[in-house]
Amino acid sequence: MDNHQKKDGTKRQKRLLAVLVLIQVCLVVGYLYFQANYWSRDTLYVIYQDSDRVMGSLSPYGPGFEKELVARFCAQNGFKARWIRVESFNEGLGMLQSGRGQLFISEAINQDAGWDRVTRGPGYLSNQFMVTHHQWRFPLRSIADLCSNRVVIPPKQVLSSKISRLESELGCEISLTPSPGSGQNLFALLADRENRFGLVDKLNFKLWHGFFPEVHRTYSFDTDYHYAWLWSAKYRDLDKLFVRFWEDMEDNPDFLDLKDRYFGFFPSEQDSYQIRHFVRAIESRLPLYAETILEASRIYGIDPLLLVALIYQESHFDPEAESRTGVRGLLQLTLDTADFLGVQNRLDPEQSIMGGAMYLDFLLERVEDMGVTSWDKWFFTLAAYNQGLGHLYDAMELARRENKSSRSWTGLKEVYPLLSYRRYFETLPRGYARGFEAVTFVENIRFYYYLLYGMISISRPEVEHLGGFLGFVPDNWPD
Repeated sequence: MDNHQKKDGTKRQKRLLAVLVLIQVCLVVGYLYFQANYWSRDTLYVIYQDSDRVMGSLSPYGPGFEKELVARFCAQNGFKARWIRVESFNEGLGMLQSGRGQLFISEAINQDAGWDRVTRGPGYLSNQFMVTHHQWRFPLRSIADLCSNRVVIPPKQVLSSKISRLESELGCEISLTPSPGSGQNLFALLADRENRFGLVDKLNFKLWHGFFPEVHRTYSFDTDYHYAWLWSAKYRDLDKLFVRFWEDMEDNPDFLDLKDRYFGFFPSEQDSYQIRHFVRAIESRLPLYAETILEASRIYGIDPLLLVALIYQESHFDPEAESRTGVRGLLQLTLDTADFLGVQNRLDPEQSIMGGAMYLDFLLERVEDMGVTSWDKWFFTLAAYNQGLGHLYDAMELARRENKSSRSWTGLKEVYPLLSYRRYFETLPRGYARGFEAVTFVENIRFYYYLLYGMISISRPEVEHLGGFLGFVPDNWPD
């Protein structure tokens, strides 16, 4: 082979190598561009700050509000969620910006903030800050009292700007005692008599006040802020999915049902004295009837803690209780209902508990026949227990007329009170009903049920009387 041929061969090799290198460069650049602008993986990395709003550790009503929202998004788009916990807002934001996660569920978000390579979704839960005081210390006489007292605060990024504005308005530097970690740690500090004031948000106050009744609200700020998802702006397709998801969530009945299930039952003002009475009843009265409650739970497939909440709502554990309408006993059975159930003595605790559980089971079967499922069927059953099955049918019919969901408690509790008004009850087969009472009845039981589960979750002293009850919860509860 002469030199000319060798040179041609070398040139062809070089050209081929150059083409291969160019192809490889194009592939790498294309891959990087694709990763920077499109989403093709099946795993969604979700960054979160520990919160009872996210994980629902206190609630019997599901794994957590945010966990269910994310699960809904993933189910709609074919993803699996992988959760990554962070200790602070800035840590989570940094992970989102660096691409180590695609979605950030933060504990609180400043409404005015903007961040590089991050998209902020629409606000979906409103909140506001409040000042709390210990019940055995003087409440806030003037907002300026914060200048002369140490103030317990949670580890919230959004709170820093609020404190800065307060200090500017008051012309002082507020002495702060940051709380480590969880809501339980925060409220344990607020319940310490040494700490007169705390600065917390309204939602966490709702979630925790029932377990720390020593903590009272003393002042609320007018300005609201909103929770919102943060997601990486670098993935175009994923960004579109998030935007579409939240467009669909606006006024979505399923979303409204979800919010109501986790937050809709809290009273506007939690009565500290009532909560203490409830706790004392758990400690002193529940042990007298625990064995019968557990037996009724086993026979009729009912969570025993729901039975406990129902008994307290009906009679405060007084076996001789009697209402103004003549219902009597621990579970306030009418004479007609007692006869129907075969209960001979309504004042006998064992007969009352067994009869009440049997009646719940009877009502539940009728509710299930109407296609009501999950938690809604239990809320419907409780409403029927209070006002009768016929008035439940009327409320469902009225919900259909008013274009409300007739198979969700969110829709039904909007129309139940209308059964007290002539213009509505005259058009229905069973007539007048104390509709407001039905709603209050169900929401009270939901609240007591929440408190019972929370007591176990955070190992309150009352757990001595409750811990064994969890072993009797039906495997498929609430279904």
